[in-house]
Amino acid sequence: MSLLRLTYALSLQSSNLFVIRFFSHSHNPVVVDDDVFSFNRILNTNLTPPIFEFGLCNSGKINQALHFHDDVIANGFQLNHFSYGTLINGLCKTRETKVAMQVLNKIEGLLVKPDVVIYNTIVDSLGKDKLVNDAFNLYSEMIVKGISPDVITYTTLVNNLCIVGHLKEAIALLNEMLKSIIPDVCTFSTLIDGFCKEGGVEKARDVLAVMIKQGVKPDVITYTSLMYGYFLVKEVNKAKHIFNSFVRRGVEPNIHSYNVMIYGLCKSRMVDEAVSLFKEMHLKNMAPDTITYNSLIDRLCKSGRTCDVWDLIDEMHDRGQPFDVVTYNILLDTLCKSHNLDNAIALFTKFKHPGSNGIFCVLCLVYVMFG
Repeated sequence: MSLLRLTYALSLQSSNLFVIRFFSHSHNPVVVDDDVFSFNRILNTNLTPPIFEFGLCNSGKINQALHFHDDVIANGFQLNHFSYGTLINGLCKTRETKVAMQVLNKIEGLLVKPDVVIYNTIVDSLGKDKLVNDAFNLYSEMIVKGISPDVITYTTLVNNLCIVGHLKEAIALLNEMLKSIIPDVCTFSTLIDGFCKEGGVEKARDVLAVMIKQGVKPDVITYTSLMYGYFLVKEVNKAKHIFNSFVRRGVEPNIHSYNVMIYGLCKSRMVDEAVSLFKEMHLKNMAPDTITYNSLIDRLCKSGRTCDVWDLIDEMHDRGQPFDVVTYNILLDTLCKSHNLDNAIALFTKFKHPGSNGIFCVLCLVYVMFG
């Protein structure tokens, strides 16, 4: 089936409307090339579509997609902001942010006016590249050009600032946002998470207070971030209180909530409480993931509860839950320190995984053999 889709919109009012959509999500270069060839044949006809909606090839051929764009313009077709939005989104997804900026600058000389969606896409991509200053320059450009930032713009910028640890600037931006737009749960949760990861849980509580005052209801992500923050500053009881009040707050804990609780309890040497939560997950038909198992295995190993550890290993195997490098390192480290060569070799052989740290395994075995 060809990936070139032609749509004729025929009516008395728009009988000459011809919309061409070129969409390809294929990683098959032959198919993509066939579609480009088909489109080139259309360009050589006498058809002159006044509207052209263009979608970027997602086959990794960025240069080809850009040449394709240039050919369209050279043949006298006018792209709309949806077409440019698709192109810029594709470039940003493939981490070609600088090229996306160049395309944005090209639009300036055309009749197309970039919208807030296009700017948000590039602002987000700049943030992922940790080019926060460039993201804010683009934000300033939006305002100068009369393009009003929306909730997504501000949330993206807040997230960008939190990623690089600029929390004071993030608060200032939130205050600026509050002058014209009410932040949503994602905006507030992003900032709360940023403070909690830096150990600033009291600042996070201040943001939570503003959130509630604005009539925005915290969700599971908000409360899970606070739990993590309390564990980080060793206020275990406060973390437990938040988790235990989930139902009263009308919030259902998810796998990440349980993982944060189990990890925090294990780090606080409350392994029995962690095991109880693990069993609670099973009762709720919530499948633990590798992170859940790793937290428990690590603490049980350090507590000398070998039988419980092997029960969890067998359960992981039975459930088809994959080991990762962390699982390997925890188990091999424990076995090597106890000079248990037979079990170390058996483990490495039975659960050998391409991602395991081979050097670490060799060092462990050498340690076992030579003390």
